[in-house]
Order: sequence, then structure tokens, then C-alpha cells
Amino acid sequence: MHLLLLFFYFFRDFGFNAITEIPTVLFRHEQDASIVKFDHNELAYLKSGTFSGLIKVEYILLHHNKISTLDGGVFTNIPAKAIFLYNNFMEMISVDWFNTHRDVRVYLFNNPIRNISSDVSLAINTALEIFVNCSTLETLPSSHQTFDGSCVNNVFVPYVEIHSSDVMDSLKAEQGWDCSSLKWSSFMCSPCHRGTYDNNRACLECPTGGFYQDEIGTTSCKQCDVGTFVNYTGGISLRECKVCPDGSDLTKPAGYRACVCKGDFTRTHRFQGCQRCQTDGLNCSLDYRYLMPGFYWNWSFPEVNLTEYRQFVVNLQTENLTYLNTSIEYKHRMPNVFRCPRFQSCKNPNSDTREGLDGRCDDGYRGWQCIKCQEGYFPVLNSCTKCPHDWVVLLQTLILSVLVIVTFAVVLCLHSGKDPRQCNRSINNKVAARIKIMFGFYQVIGELTESLNGAPWSDASVHLDKLFSLLDFNILNLYTRLRCLNENFTINPLLRFKIGLISQVGTVMLACTIYLTCKVYLKRWRHSVTGELTAKLNKVKSRLYTFAIFFFFVTYTPTCAAIFKVLPTACETFDVVHDGSYMISLLRSDVDINCGALGNYQIGAYVATSLYVIPFPLILLYVLYKHRRRNVERQLPCNNRTVPVPDNDVSQNTSSMGEIHAEHYHEVPAWLDFLCGNYKEEFWYWEIVELLRKVVQIMLISMFGWKNSMVKLFTIGASIVFLFTNVIIFPMRDRFEEMLQIFSLSVILTNVLVTAIPITYDGYVPLLSTFLLTLDAVLCITIAGEAVVAMYRISKRAIISRRVKEALIRRYHQIAGPNEG
Repeated sequence: MHLLLLFFYFFRDFGFNAITEIPTVLFRHEQDASIVKFDHNELAYLKSGTFSGLIKVEYILLHHNKISTLDGGVFTNIPAKAIFLYNNFMEMISVDWFNTHRDVRVYLFNNPIRNISSDVSLAINTALEIFVNCSTLETLPSSHQTFDGSCVNNVFVPYVEIHSSDVMDSLKAEQGWDCSSLKWSSFMCSPCHRGTYDNNRACLECPTGGFYQDEIGTTSCKQCDVGTFVNYTGGISLRECKVCPDGSDLTKPAGYRACVCKGDFTRTHRFQGCQRCQTDGLNCSLDYRYLMPGFYWNWSFPEVNLTEYRQFVVNLQTENLTYLNTSIEYKHRMPNVFRCPRFQSCKNPNSDTREGLDGRCDDGYRGWQCIKCQEGYFPVLNSCTKCPHDWVVLLQTLILSVLVIVTFAVVLCLHSGKDPRQCNRSINNKVAARIKIMFGFYQVIGELTESLNGAPWSDASVHLDKLFSLLDFNILNLYTRLRCLNENFTINPLLRFKIGLISQVGTVMLACTIYLTCKVYLKRWRHSVTGELTAKLNKVKSRLYTFAIFFFFVTYTPTCAAIFKVLPTACETFDVVHDGSYMISLLRSDVDINCGALGNYQIGAYVATSLYVIPFPLILLYVLYKHRRRNVERQLPCNNRTVPVPDNDVSQNTSSMGEIHAEHYHEVPAWLDFLCGNYKEEFWYWEIVELLRKVVQIMLISMFGWKNSMVKLFTIGASIVFLFTNVIIFPMRDRFEEMLQIFSLSVILTNVLVTAIPITYDGYVPLLSTFLLTLDAVLCITIAGEAVVAMYRISKRAIISRRVKEALIRRYHQIAGPNEG
């Protein structure tokens, strides 16, 4: 130890060590040191003569030790101006401690001194001034004129003038003192007042929160009792620590806030009360709100401020004095929290950090409630799938376009190909009837799945939907992957609305244009006679009617859906802020579209509803009624394809070479037969009923959304009623078609029930979604198989007919040859 002390001797600074004893030999010889520092050590006892060789010393620093006893004459004849003995363990002042003949100040506060003996007053000259805590004194000297004493307390703080920068630096260096500069290198120093502490630079007020200080000259603040805090800076007493506000956890210390909040509580002010989270989807375990996975909030509205909230959160996470007083409160409103329709779309990673506070959609998702697909993704069963290569998209689009064109071309050229006197249905008629069943099924299912906005379909279902996505038969849905080539190819509800209306008007104009063109062509360039011209024009008109009716019938449901989806009832209003003071209205089918800007579209939708949605089925019903009435008068079934004509209208040409002329019969138009050909006579109107069923179901789903309880009730009820009605009355002529229709209605009902009834166990979701799509696929395969069989039969019949014709021609030539010879 002596060697260590000799080493420190050259630096004249022994403070902040673990020294327990000062050897008397250290300062036995005369030294010219003016400052001696032994503060912040483990000294407990000072021997006589320890400082005898310090003939020029002015300041002795012995504070913050464990000194309880001093030998007599320790400071005898020491020329010190100030001796710092505060913050030790001395309980009394003994004889001859300060036997000096020079003005000296002795700082003894923060010692538990109980007794100052009368002998001391006789020994100490009048130049001595001591500073003690008087609150613990029990005995005072009998003569109070021999020295000056000052009681140090929380109100009175002693000041000392220091003429040494070294001493000043020592007092300011975590000693609990604050010094200010005077002239001529002098400093006025004093211990930090109560309510403050020394931070190694200056005396600072104890921070707001669980801190106070009722003593002077300290380097730290005391902590309030558990569950209490001081709501301002500079707390000076334990009594100023008040119980933390409502919602606080009173079992923990307050720290640098008004106590931490309970588990289900949150705050927007560091030093005010906590409020309940009150909303599912929020985690408030860290005293602030942040999103849980599967939920969404939006910070893009003027009532909220994400930047300020981030600053508040970061500041709240700062559990030390470096927090900013300018960010202790979030003053704006909080956004409301919404459950994401598709849980996996809203992963919200690191939502408790500054970067993740606003919430994060999963890869491929974006927009309100993470419903929309990002660029480079396309929707499949309300999931977003990464786009394939461009050449794959182009090839798929080309194949789809060819299929659409071929379908309409086949319908345009549709004819029975049978003897007009026969009452049996043609193969084409049967195929068309079964395709209608498939149309009705997938149009309802397509709108149902689209309205779910992110239902938790399984991965297997998504892969199956990629294979069967063509079966929606909403032509616009067939081209959803074009957005993979360019985002401008995205077809939103507004564009669908425009295309739907333009296509209906355009089809009428196209049919009229083709008819007038044919009429002009036949009249001017072919020079057809009146009878021949009329017959050809009637044939053209019939095919145009067939094309138009088929097109209107197929596109009626998706066009109605496009109209319904821009009506005001198709908008959904959201309270975007927590207190409901700010709301927005978004289009349910596309949340990127704000309903506030849809005034003209909504007017157009009302007009289209009155001029197209309502009149179209009524017109079809009227036409079918007229046809049935005419057939009743002629005693023919509605679905009979032949009608007798008067004798004077029948051609008198004789038949030849095996041709069997239709005697007095005229064929019913194919477009009319398309509507009623597959129904029994008494159910001639049933196709209109089916059409209305689909439209009403789609209307409710499109306009009110699947979340509406009445929509669920009506959709389930309608599905059950139509299923049992078909089972009971069997409106179709063909038993296989009736069973196919019953099967499709059963699958629709199953889809509706599974969608309407919440699934409490997530493990069932993959099984049920795969089961539903499997049922859909079975129906598709059944109808596709029928189409293949029908095509095979038509081809086979055509080959046989051609061979029979060739055989008849050869037979004719064999018979006619010798006769001509």
C-alpha cells in the first residue's frame, strides 16, 4: 500500500479509490501541496499527525468516506481554509480536532452528529466556522461565542469561495456540488440543493417520475416507493410521491414515467394515466399500442400523425434521462384497428419497433387491409400469386381468347341438324342446356369467392383454383393475369362497369350493322329477288338474334354485378380513427376506390338498372310467353322446334334423291329454343326464374357484402329453396340434366354454408376449401365430358351422313348410268 500511495503522491490526488488508512509517514516531512484529496475512499479513522507536514495546504477533501473517529490534534496548526468532512459517519465532535489559529471552514453536514462537547468550544478559536445538520443534535456547547456554527438543511445550503480550479473541478466531478465562476480565477461553490443532484457537470433537478431528493450535495436521486411518482421535476420529499394514476401497475417502481401500465392498458402521455386497449388486434404490453399479426391500421389520414407517434414510442422506450421532453405526449388521434380478411396477408413483422409501427403487409399484398395485390402479383381465390413469365401470360391469354371466340362462333352457327318433323332434342341443344347449368353455377360461385376479400383458403385450394379459374365465365375475369405484363391492364370495378355497358350497347349496334350490311350486299351486288332476299335476310336475322341473345344471356349476370358494385350500397364506411371522428367510404369490391368520387358512376348505375337490369328478364319472359301462347293455340309444346305453316306458304317443289321435305313445318328460332328447349312445357318460364335467382344472389353479395347477416340468411334460404324445388318438381325434361342441376345447387349451398358459418378450428380450413373446389371441379369435368361426348357424336354423325350420301350418289350413278345409255 505504501508504494501505491507514493505513486499517487506525485499526482496529489488519492480520491476515488479503496484506501482504508493514511500512513502517518506520508506527510511527515514538509510538503508544498496546497490540495490533498482523499475523498471517496474507505477511510474510517484518522491518526494524529497525519497531515503535520502540509505547511501550505489550503483544502483537504475527506468527504464520502466512512470516518467515525479522529485522534486529537489531527488538524492542529494546519493552515487549511476549508476541510470537507461531509458524508461520513461521525456522531460527535471531540476535543482538539480543529486546534488552529486560522480562519477555516469545516463542512460536517450529512454526518449523524448528536453531540458537540463543551470542551470543543474552549479549544476552538473564533476563526472556526462549521456546517452541520442540526436535526440530529442532542447536546450543544455551553458557550456559543467561541465559534460560528451553521445548520445545514434542505433550505439553507452553504456556499464556499474556492480559489483553486483543481478544488473546483474536484467538487464538480460527481461530488454533489455546483460551482459558478467569479473574477480572478475564483469560484463560488455550493452543494446541490434538495430536489437536485450532481451529474458531473452541474446540479440538475430530479426527473419527473419515481424520483425525489430530500438531501443536499448528492450525486443521485432517491426512488419513490413502489407504485408512486412525482408529476414534476425537482421532487424534494417522499411525501411528494403520489400514487400513480388509474391503469398503472402499482407493484412496480415508476421509473422515468408515471408507473408502467397494466398488461391491457396503454398511454399516450408519459406522465399521465393509462387507458384500456379496448380493441382487438392491439398489443399494449409495452405501454403503447402496436399491431398484432392479422390486423391493420392506416396512418395516411389527417387526423393521425405517424411521425409524432413514432417519436413518442421511441422516446417512451428510452428508460433514462436522454428521453426528450418534447416527445412525452402523442397529441393526435389514434387510428382504428381492423381485422384483415385474410390473416396471413397482415404479418406485421417488428410492429413494436419504430420501423414497423405502421404495420406491414405480407409479400405480394398491399392497400387497405392488405387486400390488393402488389405489382408483379395477380389474384387467385383472393390470394396474391407471383406472376409467371410474360410468355406464359401471353400464351394463356391467346388460348382463352380463342376459346371465347370459338364458343360464340359455335353458338352463332348452332342448328339442330335433325329432321324438322322429329320431336327429339338435338345434341347441340343438350350441350347448350348443360353449359347453361355450368354458367349459372360458376357465375354465382365466382361472385361469392370474390366477395370474401381474402378468405383463408388453403394452399391446395389456391393451386386448384389456378386450374379451374377459367370456369367463372365472367369474361373480364379471364384476363386478370394481363396485369402481370403491365399494371395498366388491371381491370377495376369502374372499368368493368364501362366495359359491361359498352359491350351491351355495342352488341346491339354490331348486330344492326351486320344486318344492314348484308341487306345492302344482297340487294345491290347479288341482285337477289324478293323471295330469295327475304329468306336470306331471315336466316341472317335468326343467327344474329341467336348470337345477341346468347351474348346477353351469358353476360347478363356479370354485367349486373358490375352495375351493382358501383351503387352507393356497394360502398363500405370505415371509422379510421379510434374515436370515430373521421370516416371514409371505400368501394367494397376495390378498396383503392373512394366512393366520394363516384357520383357520375352511381347515376349511370341507377340508369342502367332501370333500363337494362330490370327490363331484360321481363323482355325475355314476354317473348317466351308469346311463343308459348302461340304454341298453345297450335297445340304444340313450347320446346318443340317446329311450327306448321299454311299450305299456301309451302314450297311445291318435289323431293328428289332421298330428300325428305318438311311438310308444312317451320323451324322455331334457335335463340328461342336455347331458353326453353330443355324445360318441360309447364315450366316454360323456368330459365327466367333461374336468371333472377342468380342476379338477386349476386346483387345482395355485391351491394351489401358477405358480412351482412341478412345477405347470409337470404343467400342460404334461396339456395335451399331452389335446391328442394328442383328436387320436388323436376322442371327439366332430361333426367341427367335435372340431376346435374341439383348437384350444382347442392354445391352452391355447400359453398354458402361453409362461407357463412365461422370455422373455429383453423385445421378444418384446408380440408373444407379443398373439398369445395373438388366439388366444383367434378361439376366442371362432368359438363366438359358431356361436351366431348357430344362433339364425338356430332363428328360421328357427320362422317356417317357423308358416307351415306356418297353411297347414295354412287348408287344413283350405277342405276342412272345404263338408263342414260
